[in-house]
Amino acid sequence: MWSTLRKPVAKFCKPLKRHGHGYSGGCPGANLPFGLDSPMRFTVCYLIAGIVGFGAPFLVIRHQMLRNVTDDPKEEE
Repeated sequence: MWSTLRKPVAKFCKPLKRHGHGYSGGCPGANLPFGLDSPMRFTVCYLIAGIVGFGAPFLVIRHQMLRNVTDDPKEEE
């Protein structure tokens, strides 16, 4: 069974091996939103990006849970 599937799978995967995911080579880190020239700057930017990216969903959920969603009319005196 595997021998009959080998050729179609190889034929399908051949272009993927050549072209990858759209990046045609280049240097490592070329697709990052910040530079790799300074180790300290890289560390700070990486921490900020990680904290914002990981913490944002939790802050959104906290905001939604603390929000007053009742539509009770306020009584005026």
